[in-house]
Order: sequence, then C-alpha cells, then structure tokens
Amino acid sequence: MGLLIAEVARQGSSGVVRVSAVGDGSPGADAKAWSAGARQSDLRWGHLHPSQRPPQRRLRRRINNYFVYRTMLRAVRDCGAERSVLMAPCGYGWFFERFRRDGVEVVGLDIEPKELEWARAAVTPPMAVVQGDIAAMPFADGQFELVVNNRFLFHFDESFRLRALRELARVARRFVLVHYDTWSVHVLVRRLRGFRKEMLKEEELRGWKKRKRLERRLLYDREQMAREGAAAGLAIKRLYRVFPLISDRVYCLYEKAGG
Repeated sequence: MGLLIAEVARQGSSGVVRVSAVGDGSPGADAKAWSAGARQSDLRWGHLHPSQRPPQRRLRRRINNYFVYRTMLRAVRDCGAERSVLMAPCGYGWFFERFRRDGVEVVGLDIEPKELEWARAAVTPPMAVVQGDIAAMPFADGQFELVVNNRFLFHFDESFRLRALRELARVARRFVLVHYDTWSVHVLVRRLRGFRKEMLKEEELRGWKKRKRLERRLLYDREQMAREGAAAGLAIKRLYRVFPLISDRVYCLYEKAGG
C-alpha cells in the first residue's frame, strides 16, 4: 500500500491514479452515465461536495450516517486494520473525513471519474484513490488487511455479485466487510404502507451498470450471506447491525478460509 500511496503522491494535486480496467465496462464514456437524481443534485448543489449537500445535512440522514460510520469503524478496529483498508467502491469519498480524523488510512477505488474527483477533494491531503473495475482491481493478492464494500453488491445480479466478491476476497489479506440489507421493522412498515422504489429502467443500465438488477431491493438473511460468501472462499466471522431490528442495514464481516 505504501507503493500505491507514493504513486498517488507523484500524480501531483490530482491524487488520482488512472488504470486500465476490464470487465463489463471500462472507466470511459460508458462509465459516465449518471442517474437523473444525481444529475439534478449536481445542477442544484454542484458547487458543494456531496457530503455537504442539503439532503445529507438533514437530521435523520446525519443520525443515520453517524451510526453507519460507527458500525464500520468498529469493524475496522476489531480487525486491527486501521492502516490497511480498501474501500471498493469508494463513491465520492464516503466517510473519508471521519476515517482520517480517527486515524484510519483508506485507499479508495471507483470506476466513475466524477466520483473520483469528489473523493480526491473529500480530505486534505487526499486519500489514495484509484480508477478501476471492482471485478478486476489493479491490486496484488492480499494487499489489504480489510476490504470494505458499502451499499453496492446487492444492486447486481447473482453472477456479478459472485465475481466481484471473489475479487474483493483476492485483494484482502484476511477480512472483507460487506453491507447487506435485511428484514427489519423499517422495511416491514414501508411494505405495509405500500412504499416501493421504482424499478430501474433498461436505458439507465449502460456500460458497467448493465449488470444491475431492475429491482432495487434485495433482502438477505444470514444463510444467504453465508452461501454467497462460501462461493468466494469466505466464512462469516461476525454480523454488525446498525440498529438491531429497526434498521435494515447489516455489515457482514467475512474471513478468508484459512485466515
């Protein structure tokens, strides 16, 4: 990881290493497809970092983000991985500022050029961020003590989830932390009220996004997490629940076989 950070430093103020990527898409024109909601947000608050935009500053979102971050930080510390964390994907630099404040150095990977620009600007000096495909990452086997995958895998079909999870396991020395949604009081109430997110439209799924599921919600139980992990050579070590029974967010800490 030291070599990677040194390489980032040589890139100057950009803080971004551009690498070739393979898989269903590449970090080129196809990967620049943005959802209507993201484009609208950029038009209204494009001068603000996404973490500082009004939707993220609402009290409910701030409370949720606080407990989500504390859950992730607890997993990082339980693994003793404060100096060796990969966040893939890293989005606009999710929690980079908080990780830096708590002494956790993170390397981020994302395929979206715009997300990488925001991730670079999240903290000063910037975290190391790399452009690449989560299904074919430009890292050595076992390069990171802990690899974190937040709010990502459950959006995709089963074959892609397995391929990406195997790649996450490859670059992890021992631990992989994956966010899943599960049944909760929150989900049940929303279902009873008839709330359901709109299905994704086929035209939204361009480039690397073509492997996304049209149905936005995929709810897991422990057995499903164990099954998908086992297919990637991972075993469940611990489940971290953000709010037991109330929140649908669960972080599954996997350990590599023989770890």
